[in-house]
Order: sequence, then structure tokens, then C-alpha cells
Amino acid sequence: MHPLEKKTLQTVEQEQLLQAGEKVVIGVSAGPDSMALLHVLTRLAPILDIIPIAVYVNHGLRPDEAHGEKNLVAAEADRLGIDFFCGSVDVKGLAARQKLSIEHGARLLRYDFLEKTARECGAQKIGVAHTADDQAEEVLLRLIRGTARKGLSGMKTIRAGRIIRPFLRFPKSDLLDYLIKHSIPFQQDSSNRQNFYLRNRIRNELLPYLAEKYNPDIRQTLIRTANILQDEEELLETITEKAFAKIATLIPEAMAMLHEHGGSPLPNESSYPQGLQLNLELFTMQHPAIQRRLMEKCCWLMACEPRSRQIEHLLHLTKQNATGGSLHLADGLRVTKKEEQLNFAYPLGRGPFRGTLLTETEVELPETRIPSPGSYDFPALNKRLVVEDIEGHIPGSGDVFPTGEYLDSGLFSFPLTLRGPRAGDRFHPLGAPGSKKVNDFLNAQKVEKHLRATIPVLCADDSILALPGLRIDHRFRVTEKTTHAIRVSWEEMEREGKG
Repeated sequence: MHPLEKKTLQTVEQEQLLQAGEKVVIGVSAGPDSMALLHVLTRLAPILDIIPIAVYVNHGLRPDEAHGEKNLVAAEADRLGIDFFCGSVDVKGLAARQKLSIEHGARLLRYDFLEKTARECGAQKIGVAHTADDQAEEVLLRLIRGTARKGLSGMKTIRAGRIIRPFLRFPKSDLLDYLIKHSIPFQQDSSNRQNFYLRNRIRNELLPYLAEKYNPDIRQTLIRTANILQDEEELLETITEKAFAKIATLIPEAMAMLHEHGGSPLPNESSYPQGLQLNLELFTMQHPAIQRRLMEKCCWLMACEPRSRQIEHLLHLTKQNATGGSLHLADGLRVTKKEEQLNFAYPLGRGPFRGTLLTETEVELPETRIPSPGSYDFPALNKRLVVEDIEGHIPGSGDVFPTGEYLDSGLFSFPLTLRGPRAGDRFHPLGAPGSKKVNDFLNAQKVEKHLRATIPVLCADDSILALPGLRIDHRFRVTEKTTHAIRVSWEEMEREGKG
């Protein structure tokens, strides 16, 4: 038995990833990792008394490669004597409809197809081929985007009792050795070499740089950190669940069926409560670490993917002396404080703008996640944010409009955030000698005070990239060094109809 097979068998048995008699659907892309998982689990099937099933998902993104990949997986499944299923999903269509990044859309549809196939086959488990290298990338990715302890604990070998990752603690090199030893064919995904995606830049640029300049063992360091945090995560999760049961009240009437692919689905959940209430008196008695986790749990239960900065804003809302106050989160989730309650709800349903008008002339711009280039409508403002990926000619200083619409996309990463101005916001207006407060800039632009809540502020993490339609930040302007740019515009929604 090959060492990889021995280690996999030990992992499966010690962590009870598979039980005798179970069927396991294996997601196989034809890449080296998944081909290794297909062969290892099939070779271990008689020992574990399991039935492996190979599944290939065509995302419709690489038509020139997909046909060969499917045929390769089908041929290997036939050679191994196991069932094979395949299907196609419309990633670009979903990404356009739900305003998702291609990566996010592909992940959602891939797991959705694997889940449907598992149900049809009567499979109890779904096997995916994430490795220790993937774990290191994931931890660094979440750290860059901003996350709490739970995020930094990375992926688990088993999620929701259904998704299993038998290779999660093994380096990719072990898998490649196995493929060579057994002459197992595979194909490399050409998109892995494209550094437009943040994950690929981490894999191809950042991790090699950190290994060369700072820590040759950086991948193992990240993996060990994730393992330690996972152990601590289990303890904290137990404490959080007990506190949540005492503090939170779900509003179950009219459970909202949210099969929308715009958010990360909860394990084994196809519906979410219409609302949720927190008892603030009991909440404030909790340790700050548990408070953060409670806020995160509330957001996830309400089908909202929270970021660390949003959690801090929610905690600040609970500490305000005023009896009222509110926050807008993604897709119309409104969090309101009323006396000793904090309420989570979608007052007018899910969408890019949901909420009440402040006055007839004053409207709040909700905080909105911008996962990728695309068009984002704000009907209450009659406005549309358009983010265009510029290909070919990149405009130079003579081509840029005076307000500045072009940004050097090599200086930041998606997802971005669009929101209204906040107290203390500062940025460096294009062409200005230095930074200034956003409020002072709006004064200079003679923007009336009652309209300032509608002024868009486009951010990458805590950095302001632009006030779309008014001015970009000088630090993110297009220069002679720019290799990739986006154009950002803030348009009237009626503009298309007037043509």
C-alpha cells in the first residue's frame, strides 16, 4: 500500500470521515488533486466498505478544456469500475444575475450539483480534494480580506457531517508523487495560472515571496496555526451556542425560503428565520470574544456573510447610549436597536436596496458588497454603479476624465464595498496636494447636506478608492506602470431608456 493510501486510511478511520456501507460522491475536475483522491478512495473502498462515485462538473468557463477533462474522468472511472456522472452549470449567468464573482458563483454551483447528485445516488458523503497547500492559501486569503478567529481556523476535514476532505493535512507534493508512481493521468486547469483572481496571486506570488524572503516553512506555519485555532474554535463554539440559546429569539413565522445563490449556504439549511432578536441586557454581560461570535452567528443565520469590520460596527451599535439606531448590511438586511433589543430583519425583502426613506428627499445608501466587475442598481436613488474591467488599451493621463473614472486594479483586490460617507472618512482627491476629509471635499463640491447620505464611497477593505461620479483617490490612479485597470461610473438608471 502506498504511503498516501496509508495516511488517508488512517485519517478516514481516526476522524470517522466515512462509515462502512456508505456511498461517497467524489468531485473530480481532472486536476492532479482530485484524480489522486478518486484513485485513493477507490483503492481503499474494499477496506473501508464504501462505494465511490465520480462526478465531473463543467462550469462553462473553459470550453476548449472541458471536453477533454470530462472524457479523462469518465475513462478513469470506467477503468476503476465505478459509476460516473457529469453535468454543466451556468456560472456566468448566475454571477451576472446575483452580482457574484466568477469564483464564488462556480463554487456555489459546483457544490449544488454535487449535493443534487449525492441525493439522487443516495450518497451519504461528498469528497473534495483540498490539500494542506489549499489550507495555507485559504488562511492567508481570509486574513487579507479580514476575518475573526473562526475564519483563521481554515477548512475542516469534515463539514456539516457531509463534506469530507481526506487530503487536507497532506501537501500537494505527496499527491503528485502518488500520481507519478501509479502513472495516473491528469490535466492542469489553465485558469490557475491567471493572476487576476486574488487566490491565484496568493498561490503564485505571495506565498512564494514569503517563503523566499521571510519563512521557508510558511505553508506549514499557516497550517499549524489553523489546526491550533480549530481546537480552540470547538471550545468557543460550545460556549457561544449556550449563550445564543439564552440571548437570541428567532422569529419563525413565514420562514423565508432562500435558495438564492448570492450568499454562502448554511450547512443542512435551506431556510432562514424571517427575523432575529437579541436581548441586549444579557448580550452585554458576555465576554467581548463571545459577543463577536454571537454577532457573526446572527448574521449567518440571517443569510448574510459578515466581515470583521461589519461585526465591529454592530458591536458599536450595541454600546451606543441612545435607545435607537440602525445599520444596513448586504442585500437589505437591516439591524435596528430599540430599547433593550437588537433586531435583525429584511423589512422589504432581499435586494440591492431595502429600507425606509428618511424623508422625501433624503435616502440612505446601504452598504453593498461589490464582488466583481458588473452593474449594481440602487432603485431608491435611481442610480447604477458600473464597474468595467478594461481590456486592451489602458487610458493614460490624457485620456482620463477630469473627475477620474479609471482605477489601477493591480493596487487592490475584489470584493469591494460601496457605502455612504462616514464621520472621519479621509481620502486623497485626484490631483490634490494631499488627503482631506470627505466631508470637507463635499463642502468644496457644494453638495447639499441633505444629499450627502446618498454620495457613494467605494472602498477596498479600509481604503477609499473613489467617490464614484465625483473623484477617485490619487493613490489608485492609472499611471505608466498600470497593467490592468477598471472604470468606475455612477450613472442615472434612466440613462439607457432615454437613448
